[in-house]
Amino acid sequence: MAADDVPGPEIRRLTPADLAAYKALRDEGLARHEDAFAADVETERAFSPESYLPRLGLSDPLGGTFLLGAFAGGQLVGGLSLERAALRKLRHTATLTTMVVHPAHGGRGTGAALVAACLAEARQAHGLEMITLSVSTSSARAVRLYERAGFERWGLLPHALRIGDGAQARYFDKLYMVYRLHPKVA
Repeated sequence: MAADDVPGPEIRRLTPADLAAYKALRDEGLARHEDAFAADVETERAFSPESYLPRLGLSDPLGGTFLLGAFAGGQLVGGLSLERAALRKLRHTATLTTMVVHPAHGGRGTGAALVAACLAEARQAHGLEMITLSVSTSSARAVRLYERAGFERWGLLPHALRIGDGAQARYFDKLYMVYRLHPKVA
């Protein structure tokens, strides 16, 4: 089978039964790419898979909070989390908080499929108008992926992440991006 004939991943919303696999994939991503996430693997490993239940959005009647998974051969190979703002004045916004793809599935369109599914799902949420995210500038592939999907840059926070302390500290900048779900016609 040629590379172009490889089927894309199955993308679907995660359920409580998927949370252990999601946590394992996320923890692996945190360990592998410490410069890409604000969370650190040491802290996150202490949480149970059930701690991710609120991210499923099961109690959000308006939509806009969910975990998506990318599956290949029945295995979870990618995940994306969108969290809608809880405050009334911010309910028109949601934040893409986590995206992770297993390294064996990188460069195969898994991330693009997750982002496309996220945007489609978000468009169904009542009153949701925009999605924001922050991405480490060291993650050039992720920045390009978001730009290709239509996210626009709106700001940069220098030294947003600090890994290590003292003279050993390393800093990483975060790029802030926005996607307008229903752009207004001028």
